[in-house]
Amino acid sequence: MFQELAPHDPHDKCGHHYVICLDLKNQRFEVLDSIRSEADADLTTHAEFFINNLKETWNRHYEHSKVQIRHFPTEYVATVKQGNTTDCVFHALEYFAMWEGRLVPAVTAAMVVELQKIYTWNWLTNEDFNKRSGAREFVEEAVKKVIKKYK
Repeated sequence: MFQELAPHDPHDKCGHHYVICLDLKNQRFEVLDSIRSEADADLTTHAEFFINNLKETWNRHYEHSKVQIRHFPTEYVATVKQGNTTDCVFHALEYFAMWEGRLVPAVTAAMVVELQKIYTWNWLTNEDFNKRSGAREFVEEAVKKVIKKYK
């Protein structure tokens, strides 16, 4: 999930990534967030809105299925909290890759640095991306904007 942090400001597109899993085996929804917990009203409101819409959609399209999810509760899984406000996407990607419903993946700052390198390398060496017209200019412009922002 991506939640805008300032939805009413058209110029501020900063946001936060977190994960919602549908656990059919244990019959529940699981929310994993690397910054917030169940005590955060913004998280619970956003997650419950999505989950309720998913339940409604499931009921509409799978009403005759043996599996029904409308009664599934939501569990907010305790996670190790990240040490900054910028690495949430890496935590979310690791949750997607490693979450199996029992052990929460421990994402460290050192792992995030390595993941940044891997994802950047994969992105820049992706044949489809590099065949796009203006790919080099896109990267150079993005880097210029980031450098200006953090000077």
